Amino acid sequence: MSNTTRLWAILTTVAGLATLAVTALFQALPEVAAGRAAECYAAPPVIAFEFARTVNQASALFGPGDCRAMTITAMDAINRLDMAAYIPAYTLFGVFGALFAARGARPRLALLAILAAITALVADYVETTTLLAITADLDRATDAMTVRASTAAWIKFFALGVHGLLVAAVCFRVTPRRWIVGAAMVLPMLGVVAAATDPDTRAGLMTLGLTIGWLTLMAFAAKEAVWPVKA
Repeated sequence: MSNTTRLWAILTTVAGLATLAVTALFQALPEVAAGRAAECYAAPPVIAFEFARTVNQASALFGPGDCRAMTITAMDAINRLDMAAYIPAYTLFGVFGALFAARGARPRLALLAILAAITALVADYVETTTLLAITADLDRATDAMTVRASTAAWIKFFALGVHGLLVAAVCFRVTPRRWIVGAAMVLPMLGVVAAATDPDTRAGLMTLGLTIGWLTLMAFAAKEAVWPVKA
């Protein structure tokens, strides 16, 4: 393994750990903890809000009474942290991970994977800024806003799925091959496709696919950052 390849392994690991840290921080946010303590939710309906196509669908997610305000506050806190830290972290993970998978080279597939990661970033910012605009004045929000947010969300997830497939293709073509990482990175797209067929019941499969794929990529990057693989 060249020094450049090891650098990408280290950077992938660091970005992956940052992504995990922000993921954990979402549930530790005071606004989220307050709503959970009040038994307004087990977890805020983040994915359901992203996929809501009408204002009525979105509004129903927040519940009635005091829980309504607490759930909206929690959702806003999550979306602000998403924009400030989570989106940049997972985008860097996607970029560094593609270069790590390519063993430091820049073949066309790796560059396309990076483009897919950047596409997901742009779509995620469109989605999240729109969601914050919706909750800022729910009474004046329009279906056009929820459609924009949900469309951007699907573009984001499909872009992440495409990123996974491209990284998998890179893994299957480099020498030596990265069979395990490649197989795991197919799972994000399988999860996204499953979720697209029924978002209400299969969104968890999308999350599972992304989690398995990304954790596998990070684990191998961490291993090779410490114990480089000889070409």
